[in-house]
Amino acid sequence: MHGKLKVLLGAALMSVTLLTACTSGATTNNSSPGASASSNKVNDVKNAKIGFVAVNLNSPSITRIKDSFTAAAQARGWTVETFDGQGDQNATNNAAMNFIQRGFNAIVNDSSPNEQMSGVIDAAAAKKVPFVSIYGGSVPNISAEVGTNETVNGALITQEMVNAMGGNGRVLKLNWTGLQALRDRDNGFHAVLQGAKGVQVAREIEIKVPGQVDDAYAQTTNFLQSDKNIQAIWVGFDELAPPVVRAVEQAGLKDKIKVYGFDGNPFAWDLIRSGSPYKMEPANPFEPMGTKAVDTLATLLGGGTLPSKVIYMKPCLINQQTVPTPGKFPDWNTCPYFPGSIGS
Repeated sequence: MHGKLKVLLGAALMSVTLLTACTSGATTNNSSPGASASSNKVNDVKNAKIGFVAVNLNSPSITRIKDSFTAAAQARGWTVETFDGQGDQNATNNAAMNFIQRGFNAIVNDSSPNEQMSGVIDAAAAKKVPFVSIYGGSVPNISAEVGTNETVNGALITQEMVNAMGGNGRVLKLNWTGLQALRDRDNGFHAVLQGAKGVQVAREIEIKVPGQVDDAYAQTTNFLQSDKNIQAIWVGFDELAPPVVRAVEQAGLKDKIKVYGFDGNPFAWDLIRSGSPYKMEPANPFEPMGTKAVDTLATLLGGGTLPSKVIYMKPCLINQQTVPTPGKFPDWNTCPYFPGSIGS
């Protein structure tokens, strides 16, 4: 077994040992020392003003996190002011800086790479303003990072794809690596394929964002017009699944090509449920993650400490056996993550 894949699978086993605890309120303790207490306290953690910045609320996943966070924060009597960067990282950073200058009690980053917000993070640390990110990545000076281990997710889905291919064949890959979570999935993909010698990457396509749906359809259609000799398509996030499936079906390859992806949005589950080429994805617990970020901020604003600055939560594996009924979500506490746990 390839060395990098050993590390990833070892990390997966360790993560799953701890992940169930994460969803019930505990945090993992394998990524960093505990966060230091915040000195920017709010009386009884009431009436807190939270500056929430999202790189692009056009994404359903990012919006679900925002909606959950806002509802949980307002239930505590907090005020949340949201800024949508609409894909502009500079504007997102400027908005976060403005929240700090206006005396907000905490900053929350929804999905921007933290490495691109270092100035904001340093400014928040200098003023002792907690900075909590969701899918931002672990970097120095953040107060906490909430998310799922997307390198493990990437490795799991890629390995399941390789298994379904019988260890041989060609795969088309589409992703946009502008977000940290998508970069981590890329890392998992490449680590697995380094050890899967019988699987070749026919092409890697960097999708344009915004405009990802139209671009994914056009790119897949153009590729299949000249090269139909692929057995699988790997998409970095499930917004790409509907246009990719449409391109596959229009090319007459519905029964030949299987599509794999990530995130866990209901429109993708419709594809799985219908028996389309879209076969499997890990569903990330976006609503519980938003609530977890609020709970984490309450601890920090109240002067408490965290067991770890990195808080990983457990996804659910969605395929035809586990896909929820329309209008429903998985039971995040009991759903299976590894294929071997399905039905047990």
